[in-house]
Amino acid sequence: MDSVQELWNAFLEAKIERGSTVVALGGGVVGDLAGFAAATFLRGVNWVNVPTSLLAMVDSSLGGKTGADLPQGKNLVGAFHAPRLVLVDPETLSTLPEVELRNGLAEVIKHGVIGAPELFRDLTDLTGFQNLSGLSGLDWTEIVRRAMAVKIKIIEEDPYEQGLRQSLNFGHTIGHAVELASDFTLRHGEAVAIGMVAEARLAEEMGVAKSGLEKKITSTLRGLGLPTEIPPGLDEKRIQHALQRDKKKSGGVVRFALPVRVGEVRVGVEVRNLPFR
Repeated sequence: MDSVQELWNAFLEAKIERGSTVVALGGGVVGDLAGFAAATFLRGVNWVNVPTSLLAMVDSSLGGKTGADLPQGKNLVGAFHAPRLVLVDPETLSTLPEVELRNGLAEVIKHGVIGAPELFRDLTDLTGFQNLSGLSGLDWTEIVRRAMAVKIKIIEEDPYEQGLRQSLNFGHTIGHAVELASDFTLRHGEAVAIGMVAEARLAEEMGVAKSGLEKKITSTLRGLGLPTEIPPGLDEKRIQHALQRDKKKSGGVVRFALPVRVGEVRVGVEVRNLPFR
């Protein structure tokens, strides 16, 4: 919240008015904080998001969710305040280090699982790129376009997360808890990758998904250099504590978006006992 306060002070110094426009240039954190500051300054000023990371392009820049984390959990403070424009230039990805490209690919894979089987299949076919030279040769414009299309379709149907949009939370319930328990030594995409595997396993155990889905998702993630298991040494109690503060909790019960198969996710699944292994 200190960063948001700094932005509010900067807005005052810049004499921002209700007719002004704030431009957020950078990754997901920049967009989230700038958007939240714009949402709350003068009860809302216009803003434009120019994401420069893969993760921000395909996920956080879309849908109007803005906010900040608290020490107790992810995204506990925020507002729906859609940017007037999202401007994406995939050429900026050429400046990213390899680890950030893989970080963003986790969200692309998630979009494939929840609503684009062909995208997931094509990503699976790409597995085996273990170095930056391989990744840099990909058609990032096409990958970004297809991944963005999945989320845009969902948020147009359900802008305020009353139903279908909850499918975008696949991998994020456990992923956010693991990310927090790691003290953010895990990047967001890495934590989501771990969360997708754990939640696919949970889906199989609950009979939501048929056997084999976890293995399929795990194989694709590993093939693109992403982690798939909760790192040893993370405090399970901290993970459980973070889950109990999850923003998707309702009636004292954590609710998940669990995959049925590649291309279909069931939302609002109540899970009372959360296994970790």
